[in-house]
Amino acid sequence: MTDEGLPEAVWPLIGDITAACRDAWQRGLFSGFNGNVSVRAGASCLITRSRCAKSALRSVDFAVLDIMSGRHIAGAPASSEAAMHCAVYRSMPETDAIAHTHPSRLQALGQRNGASESLFTPHENELFEYGEMLQGLGWVGDFAPGSRELAEAVAEAARSYPAVWMYRHGLVCHDASLRAALALAEELEHLANIEILRS
Repeated sequence: MTDEGLPEAVWPLIGDITAACRDAWQRGLFSGFNGNVSVRAGASCLITRSRCAKSALRSVDFAVLDIMSGRHIAGAPASSEAAMHCAVYRSMPETDAIAHTHPSRLQALGQRNGASESLFTPHENELFEYGEMLQGLGWVGDFAPGSRELAEAVAEAARSYPAVWMYRHGLVCHDASLRAALALAEELEHLANIEILRS
């Protein structure tokens, strides 16, 4: 065990997660303490704790959870969305990383469009990227943050979509690496910016 109580097996992951989150913060995917990320580590996952700045993560900002049970194994108290992360990992064995972000332009579209399952308005002569990207964007309804209902809904949507928009909440992207998941979030935020600029 390290001084923070984290198993040595997860220690090499911390530097990669810290660098990826710092880059994502610089691109506007995180602000303040919002959002959370995790990476699979065998039967466990390494996840950020509640109320930590993704711009400057430290080893004390992580927790280790058992994926199957959601039980806390080591480290700090886990993010309030820990159940959602574990549910997605259980639902998607090929997923090795999850990023839950609060991108401001996507949130603005979500507020503008209300409970509509479409954040984006169809246009003629659409950018080629729209079709491919938006086919991979799922949607879940109005569930309380941190709730079992939200965790189950996102895990079910993740079976069909690499990105899931949570109404009145934020975005969850999952992939084989954290950088890939964050890159997907960044691409969707870029499309949201275009949507806002042309409306």
